[in-house]
Amino acid sequence: MEEQELIKNCLAGDKKSLEKLILSIQPLVFNLSLRFLWNRMDAEDATQEILIKIVTNLSKFSGHSKFKTWTYRVASNYLINQKQTKVEAVLTSFDIYSEDLRNFKAPLEYNLPDKMLLEKEMKISCTLAMLQCLNRELRVTFILGSIIKLNSKVGAEVTETTPENFRKRLEQSRKILSSFLNGNCGVYNPANSCRCNKRINTALSCGRMEKNNLSFANKIESYNTEMEELCSLSGIYNNHGKFKSERDFIAQLNKLLSTKNIISAN
Repeated sequence: MEEQELIKNCLAGDKKSLEKLILSIQPLVFNLSLRFLWNRMDAEDATQEILIKIVTNLSKFSGHSKFKTWTYRVASNYLINQKQTKVEAVLTSFDIYSEDLRNFKAPLEYNLPDKMLLEKEMKISCTLAMLQCLNRELRVTFILGSIIKLNSKVGAEVTETTPENFRKRLEQSRKILSSFLNGNCGVYNPANSCRCNKRINTALSCGRMEKNNLSFANKIESYNTEMEELCSLSGIYNNHGKFKSERDFIAQLNKLLSTKNIISAN
């Protein structure tokens, strides 16, 4: 079914078309939200609010761009304008994060059977946490341009700027992250002493990671099995794969839709 026809059917009140539309964009919204916010519960809450915002404003979609582009714009605007998160309140600068990485509060060695899974959890958690040190404008630009890989024309449309400004922001965010990784991360620069497997015990003892409640490593829909580009910024982030949510957004939206008519073609 063509995009415009699908949206037309949604506006006409066709429930199956609406579910199809939501299912097509929910992974995009959730992955953007999780990378932007780091915290899984916050990302799921944001995804639900963004999907509701998209549904309730569906009649405002002009069709001048792809629906996916419009979806990213709605999601990005919502995320940028959220109140400060708990993670942002802690990771206020790269200097603070760098200092945290130098502190170990538990033995370095972890050799239990789940070591590889927890090491992957540490790597994803740590590299996504770094993004929280970027201001929100640079953060969303880096996610859209380097991880989701939107070109500068589409990225500019999403962030409501010019392609030139989008490229400048993307270059700035890459320089900042590359500099931090080069000075701290042992995956990016083997000369650094910090290693994900050395921080497992510290993360467990501080409560930053819970074995029975992982946020990333065991909740990946598709994982890039190719060898990591160890000295590549894009290689480190794209190796994460695509994250999946365990929340049933369709059921929640259907519950909302059953209480009142929130879609209008006017």
